[in-house]
Amino acid sequence: MNWVDEARGRTERDRCAATPIPDDLQLLDPEQNVLLKRWASSDGARRGRAALLKDAAPISSIERAEALCELLLIRGWIVRREQLVGGTWQWNAITWRDLPRLQSLLGVSSPRLRGEQRRTLIEESQTWFRSRAETLNHSALDPDLLDEIEQALGQLCDDTSLRLELLSVRLQLLRAVAAWHDEGRQGSRRDFALHARGTTKALGEADWRWLEGGFDLERLRIARFASMAWLAGDITLNWSGQQVNLASLHCLGLPLADLKRASSASTPARWWLIENRASFERQAQQREAGLVLLWMPGRPSVEWLESVGHLLRLAPAPAWISADADPSGVDIACTVGAVWQAQNLSWDPYRMGVDQWAATSQYWPLNDHDRHLLEAQLARSDLPRELRELCLAMQREGRKAEQEGWI
Repeated sequence: MNWVDEARGRTERDRCAATPIPDDLQLLDPEQNVLLKRWASSDGARRGRAALLKDAAPISSIERAEALCELLLIRGWIVRREQLVGGTWQWNAITWRDLPRLQSLLGVSSPRLRGEQRRTLIEESQTWFRSRAETLNHSALDPDLLDEIEQALGQLCDDTSLRLELLSVRLQLLRAVAAWHDEGRQGSRRDFALHARGTTKALGEADWRWLEGGFDLERLRIARFASMAWLAGDITLNWSGQQVNLASLHCLGLPLADLKRASSASTPARWWLIENRASFERQAQQREAGLVLLWMPGRPSVEWLESVGHLLRLAPAPAWISADADPSGVDIACTVGAVWQAQNLSWDPYRMGVDQWAATSQYWPLNDHDRHLLEAQLARSDLPRELRELCLAMQREGRKAEQEGWI
């Protein structure tokens, strides 16, 4: 064997094979492969003998580790620092001749490489988010979703302990949620999993917990169970002779599919639609005669709007609509109010005006998405006067509020 030896003083030398760095690993037995991956998983270009043998201890004997080191020297992968002790050369450290190439051949992701990959994933996602926020039609924008994505992305950027593979999946889920919204999709959690990852069972419990922690999935029309409409008040619904009377109940949830099958209904004096669930249930306990309450689940899905439209044809009556005193609430109220307008029925914003907004102690600052949405609402010629005054007040003072504080 031809060696290249470089003296390091009187009793030390650096030795390596007089061959180029290899292009392959040739044949290693399974134990050697596992051990070499362990040694190469660090970014350190130089490793001491004691550290290498310590890494080898759980999976290999000292003799096998020594043999692998000798093999790496012969094949040209390392420069070995050796010391003359009692007339015998003994090695005490190695230096990798091309660690990135070795790591690539082994399929080892080093800390350095993982860091680079992590930065790339984060930068690509931040660029995507900025592009999406700048190019969306803000009149059709869900500002809550942009806030949710921005917050989730920020948390992922800050969590340096997150495994690279999991980070990649979470960033993919962010884009999938955005695409689901932008394409107007609705469906079950299995439908979303298929959309996001290619199979209906691709998302585990940990994935769903993470999504639930950052997003209002029901608002995004990703349903755990059948989509429901929650009602309370003086109304009787009929299904071909079968009746359900809500008057004696606190409230009742009906699947939207069943609601669309109703054949007739009694007509109330007025509908009252309330966005906040706690407010809806509170008002359901103290409702007036002739009033029917309907919970308005945030930004309603197409299926919910269609079901309410069917119900309205069976039981036509004017409506009060109560949403949060914020830009999104104004948009939701107008969206739902359009269902009444389509059937030549009147609707009015109720208890979501300047008086309620001004009297509350809440102070939630507007964000950029809120401001875009305010501009879009104020540009509408059919915006009710009460909502226009609210929008101008929010725009002037830069704050918004939630209806749970007063309904």
